[in-house]
Amino acid sequence: MTGVRTWWIAGLLAVVALAACSGDGGGDDGAASSAAPTTAAATQTAPSVATAQEVSFSEHVAPVLTETCARCHTGDGPGTPHFLLETAGDAAENALFISDMVEIRAMPPWPASDHGVDFAGDWSLSDDEIEAIVAWNRAGGPLDVDPTTAFEPSSREELTDADVTLAPATGGYDGEDGQPDEYRCYVYDPELTETAWLEAYEFVPDQTEVVHHAVGYLLDGAQRADAEALDGADGQPGWSCFGSSGLGDDELFLGWAPGQGPTLLPEGSGMRLDAGDFLVVQVHYHFEMDAPEDRSEMRLRWSDDAAPDRVRVQSYFAPAEIPCGPEESGPLCDRDAAIEEAWSKYGFEGVQGPFITSACGFEPEDFVLVDGVVSGECDQPADVSGQILGVFGHAHELGSAFRMTLNPDEDDELVLLDIDRWDFDWQYVYEPLDELFVTSDQTVRIECTWDRSLRDPALEPAYVIWADGTDDEMCFATLLVREP
Repeated sequence: MTGVRTWWIAGLLAVVALAACSGDGGGDDGAASSAAPTTAAATQTAPSVATAQEVSFSEHVAPVLTETCARCHTGDGPGTPHFLLETAGDAAENALFISDMVEIRAMPPWPASDHGVDFAGDWSLSDDEIEAIVAWNRAGGPLDVDPTTAFEPSSREELTDADVTLAPATGGYDGEDGQPDEYRCYVYDPELTETAWLEAYEFVPDQTEVVHHAVGYLLDGAQRADAEALDGADGQPGWSCFGSSGLGDDELFLGWAPGQGPTLLPEGSGMRLDAGDFLVVQVHYHFEMDAPEDRSEMRLRWSDDAAPDRVRVQSYFAPAEIPCGPEESGPLCDRDAAIEEAWSKYGFEGVQGPFITSACGFEPEDFVLVDGVVSGECDQPADVSGQILGVFGHAHELGSAFRMTLNPDEDDELVLLDIDRWDFDWQYVYEPLDELFVTSDQTVRIECTWDRSLRDPALEPAYVIWADGTDDEMCFATLLVREP
């Protein structure tokens, strides 16, 4: 994800681009980087197999697992806590599980449906590839290689040629406040003495067990004194910053979530920083354990182009209002009580739900559960013009569907992104395969649907609103646009 001047809601980016693992990113062909990998091998199809006896592990199965599974399920990949796939023996021992996951198309994940535009980097498997893995499993998962044979996936991309690597100016945070969700802001200072254009960057988490996501902002040098006054004022590095950076006119440029790689902007484009400008990164920590001090870093690479096109991120939103079900009861099922409870945790800036509902022209009474499901939508001006490089949608764990539409209900209506089976763990920045353009006078509609049954039954029954907590909800989207 990459940046633009934010509106008041931009700080609520939350888990912008939660993604499994980073691919090639399209940096060489002028496309913005995406969370979904794009490799030549990933698009190859396994030879069609007629019977289980014709399946060869080395010829039909191993290439698919290497290119589309092992890159996330080996080493420190984001899929390793769920499933380890480092050797041929691992594959054979888990043949039934692998077969089931690919047959229902749960793995490798590609949430975008066919109802939206076509995107680059679709790493979902072909029918032939699925057929080969299913047939191999039905044959008993036989191996024609040594079980210790290791998968050697293409490496997950890192910004190895960064011009500068930055650490938090005053150190890192270790959860001293004692609350499970904390948003902490840090200053990252590139110490610029002249104008520079940012063409590539990467957030590198340190304590990965507790770093839930990160949102980055570009700040004018005139705001440095305000940032320094906040930094460490409560006796801990950085400052508490639910909602946004707390510094007013900040410009969004980064959204990171576990597994996401670097952002590589198209050649001839970038994000402008002037002398004295600096970065503030808001890190969302979710503590379920004690953790050492977190010192996550930022890697930056500057453009050699003296006057590149400017890249912006424009944000959009819709109400998130999920009442308690008829079988639930408790004090927090009262909406006002739930809002006050959220205020006590995150402050007013971290609880934007009431304002969003009103701004979109709705009342709380408009949101009624039907068979445990409720939806929210909002139309807004596009407010940006240029080529669409990336499309992103965001909700939390109760989400069941998402849609983003350009020019809704018009003759030229275009569904930019449709996800009919929302999965909190797979939130990509999707890159349109064809050239698409947006103008500021067009309309963007955001729609989210939530399923109340997905809520953790161990939680106290509560009315769920738009707020910063992991157990709260959001309906948020962005367009990454290259201005002419």
